[in-house]
Amino acid sequence: MEIIFKHTWIMFIAVTIANGLILKYRSKKYILQNPELKEGYDKYFKGWMIFGNIPWVIMMIGNLSGITQNTFEYFNPKAMNTMVLIFHFSIIVLWVLSVRWIYFKNGAEFIETHPGLFQKSIFSGNTNLTAKQVKLFFPLMLLGGIAGMIMMWVMDIPSPQF
Repeated sequence: MEIIFKHTWIMFIAVTIANGLILKYRSKKYILQNPELKEGYDKYFKGWMIFGNIPWVIMMIGNLSGITQNTFEYFNPKAMNTMVLIFHFSIIVLWVLSVRWIYFKNGAEFIETHPGLFQKSIFSGNTNLTAKQVKLFFPLMLLGGIAGMIMMWVMDIPSPQF
């Protein structure tokens, strides 16, 4: 069990990469229909791979350097471990960058014009999101993350030792 909880970041990086590859694969049919979208999809894919892995790379550095002992420490920022604080700070920075991109850098419109990046339920018929839907639902997703962050700062979550 130690290897699982000490090196959970491997799974997180693998899942982020897998999701990125799925996005890249899903975009191929849209690029065939509209080749001028290729550059946008490629930029999004690179951004996903870089920005999506920042927290997991920080977690990797913390665990491999011995600054943190396992993944559970990242659920307890109140312990004021430097690497855990950097991890949480990176998430907040990513949230701020996301808000900036969606609302001020035409990210919502980008998502609308590049179908397949985000999708609604398959059962609804129209699976691609509009810019208005992105701008309406993004705060709800962000609120869930903020609630989780607040809970980690308020609750006393014990960190098991392996």
